Amino acid sequence: MKNIILLGGSNSVMVNGLQKGLREYANVTNLALGGTTSLQNLYELKREKNQEAIKNADLIVTESVINELDNHNIIENLSLEIIFKNLQYLYATLYELKKPVCILILPYRTRDYQIIINMHRFLANYFGLNIIDMQSYYEKSEIIQFGNKFGGHQLAIVNRYVGKEIAKNIDCFKISNKNLDINLPEFKILTPQDMKRVGNFKIFNPKNSMYDEIVYRLEGGNYLSFEGYEGYQIIGMHGWNLEINGEITKLNWAQTISHCASIHLKNKDKNIVKPTSKLNIFCEIQAEPIIDSSLIVKFNDENLANSESYINARPNTPNSVSLPYFDLIAFFLCKPNPKMKLFDLSLIPSDRDIEIDRDIDRSYLIPNIVFFKDSMEFIDEYIGHLYPNITKHIDSVLSPQIINRLKEQLAMPPQPPKPVTPQPVQPAPQEQINSLKIEIKNLKITNQKAQNIKNHLSYKLGNALIQAHKQWYKGGYVKFIFEAIKIKNEHNKTKI
Repeated sequence: MKNIILLGGSNSVMVNGLQKGLREYANVTNLALGGTTSLQNLYELKREKNQEAIKNADLIVTESVINELDNHNIIENLSLEIIFKNLQYLYATLYELKKPVCILILPYRTRDYQIIINMHRFLANYFGLNIIDMQSYYEKSEIIQFGNKFGGHQLAIVNRYVGKEIAKNIDCFKISNKNLDINLPEFKILTPQDMKRVGNFKIFNPKNSMYDEIVYRLEGGNYLSFEGYEGYQIIGMHGWNLEINGEITKLNWAQTISHCASIHLKNKDKNIVKPTSKLNIFCEIQAEPIIDSSLIVKFNDENLANSESYINARPNTPNSVSLPYFDLIAFFLCKPNPKMKLFDLSLIPSDRDIEIDRDIDRSYLIPNIVFFKDSMEFIDEYIGHLYPNITKHIDSVLSPQIINRLKEQLAMPPQPPKPVTPQPVQPAPQEQINSLKIEIKNLKITNQKAQNIKNHLSYKLGNALIQAHKQWYKGGYVKFIFEAIKIKNEHNKTKI
């Protein structure tokens, strides 16, 4: 099997989504991390522990546009200038690897979507990198509203089929044939182990099925200095705030993003304070300070106001919790190269789409989502017409576990008790009489359970759904909406 490197955000992390489709035809090294932009993709390309996998890669798949849109629009206010600069760094680095690359543009429309998506198209053309443009496909197929329904996390099944087509057709992705003079900056990943440490540090090793990191805890009484790295800019930071005992949090999403800690970058001229939450995160340092001899990094034990935000850190919510420490993995540094040609943002149109060069456009690999959308039309209908509580109930019925259980129930319907054939009356031992009574009692209980199951709303809805599935080609799913409303109303009447 061929080898694929996957770079991206949460759409690439989703278990049943893009990565699952890629794995059907290839070995996948997944370097994605939720809530991160193209800068995290570049960071992973530079990490020492990833170099062997990158060297052996037959294709590198990268997606980041949805997160760039969200980080630009929600809380963080990541600037268009920083997004465009970092995209140029990423695609220039991918170009220099001399590997086949697939830029995946997932469909998403929010403020400034056109200019940010056009950044990717422009750079794909310039560097000669293969691209699959699902946003353009959705627009041409007039299914934008279908895509917008799912927000930042697109339907896993759609992404899965896209991934399957990419891996199955891996040989159609070619190395760029451009001959460019790049002059990349010098990038460096700086961990606390490489820095001058003042005070005592707790060190943890959080790991799960996907991530394995070394974390240094900043808290009152310790700090790190950047001695020896003067002249570099700090452009990104990797952190993972753990529980106080060093364990990965088990809090739900809302609690996780409201348990926050801030890091404090401080020199004689400025203070940069940025919060993160109890997530494994990589984020931009938008101020991009140039390291000098006085710069240190410490936990924000002075409770200074945050000067920057992060999309998945909510320190100002009513139930927010301030952590008394900050868990740091690394800083991402850059020493710009004055010889590198960086494009100006004014080149990117915001009122029209940039056309992708035909020789790099691999959008023909997108599966027939129009057909998929049509076959799922009942989703629109029941969300629009059914009550919120019944919507949740149907969602639970639609889950594979319950569907399988219902299919089993329908395949083997409960049997009524068998009639007892009259026999000549003969004296019987007391043990046989007692055994027969127990058997009759059990048959009655089984029959009553069967009747109770049939009276459950989930059983009725599941039965109707299975019948709709059998006749999907005759509009069975559309009929199911009306049948579900009828079943619910009748069920409520029987309860009165």
